[in-house]
Amino acid sequence: MSQIQNTIKRPISSESKNIGVIFGGFSPLHSGHKQQIYKAAMEQDEVIVIVSGYDGEKRGDMIGLPLNKRFRYLRETFNDEPTIHIGVIDETNIPRYPDGWTPWMDALVESMSFLVEDELDNHNFKFYVGEQVYQDKFKEYEPNWVVKVADRHKINISATKIRENPYKYWDYIDRVFRRAFTKKVLVTGAASGGKSTLVRRLARSLGAPFSEEFARTYEEESNVDDNELTVNDYFQFIAGQYNANSNEIKSPANNGIVLFDTDAITTRTYAKLYLPEEDSNKLEPFFLDTIERQDFDLILVVPPVTKYVDDGFRAMEWEDSRDDFHSLLMKQFEEFGLEDKVVVLHSGTDSNDPQGFYQRYVESADAIKKYTGFQIQTL
Repeated sequence: MSQIQNTIKRPISSESKNIGVIFGGFSPLHSGHKQQIYKAAMEQDEVIVIVSGYDGEKRGDMIGLPLNKRFRYLRETFNDEPTIHIGVIDETNIPRYPDGWTPWMDALVESMSFLVEDELDNHNFKFYVGEQVYQDKFKEYEPNWVVKVADRHKINISATKIRENPYKYWDYIDRVFRRAFTKKVLVTGAASGGKSTLVRRLARSLGAPFSEEFARTYEEESNVDDNELTVNDYFQFIAGQYNANSNEIKSPANNGIVLFDTDAITTRTYAKLYLPEEDSNKLEPFFLDTIERQDFDLILVVPPVTKYVDDGFRAMEWEDSRDDFHSLLMKQFEEFGLEDKVVVLHSGTDSNDPQGFYQRYVESADAIKKYTGFQIQTL
């Protein structure tokens, strides 16, 4: 982890005399934390919220919430609260609790000082803490500080409980921090395989948000078809699909699982197969950067076994290359080390399901339960 730097848009004015201070790991931020922060904000002129942690921390790095991400998430959560200010303490080089009180206190004061435009002695500080030990240590360090021990039993939740079972306590997790616990399912495959319909039906069966294929929307709005696409269009696809997927994770409808129709690896496959090599190479830095930021729990691949349908935008001559697309797509999953997350849906059919749509739906539901724990009850 690189050194985390404090940052601020507006320092606390010298006119704000009474300042509340709340600190913690916030891994994740939950409703108990927020009620304490809001209480302090209404009792004091301004509030400083300080997040702390260290490199390799089990409660942070190991669950996808390293210190720098928690710092950013807190700033995003309270971005419209002008009296709530976010600070950070990187404890990587400080002895672990219960040792290292003096250097930790020094780091706390440094973080507070960064957020205040004048001397700390010009303000009255009240610390809202969760344990008696902090009250005792703070009195030793600075007798003029007021320390209030909160009643943690009024809201019966803790970050530890959430980390052990985030979906049981989903409603307690701050909406921004829910991203770290969201199960992400990608549905992909060659064109005209029914994946968009599959995504929609799976998501609605789960009551979950889902993204749509950005390229299809883009082509419809621009009134262009597959044969006309240029390298500039693919630039739009990369960013557009990533943003579409990210927006569904951020959605208030996120109940712990989100489904995506297409991603950067899928788009990269199209570029490699259908663009001139020179143009495809221009896109590589953007593909690789986006793919690195993607993180799926399950990848469902729809095989190219259905009837190829002319939707007005699809290049009909691409029908003969769908097997090539599928093969190249699977090689890319290997290239990026994702084989253990990939489930290729079977192509079996019967008289009641001649193109295998329902069988693939059931197989998808089974895979979702296995890989994410979320269940769809099928017939």
